[in-house]
Amino acid sequence: MNQITAIAGSLFAVAIVVETVVCLAFLHHLRVRHPRQWLHAEQPLIWQDRTVLSARSTMLYLHQREYSYSLDRDGIDYCDRYRTVMLVAYWFTAITGFAALTTLALYGW
Repeated sequence: MNQITAIAGSLFAVAIVVETVVCLAFLHHLRVRHPRQWLHAEQPLIWQDRTVLSARSTMLYLHQREYSYSLDRDGIDYCDRYRTVMLVAYWFTAITGFAALTTLALYGW
């Protein structure tokens, strides 16, 4: 395997793990500690047919600050506190994924 491709692929794998952990922790605490905010975010009560791969809808909810329209002050504060971490983890994964595909295309396996 090409060394550049291996580094890019490894960074992407690390980014996926970090994003998954961050997103799962955020959603778990949102559901447990702020159920009204959870419902406002339109998250399912049971994660059936939806996984952390529904991260896009969660990220749009945070990016567009839709959470600020709920009536749950504590939930709004929670989303405000973790918004940046969630968005950084999401975009880090997207950027490293693009980089991994680009290095694969340019340098091969």
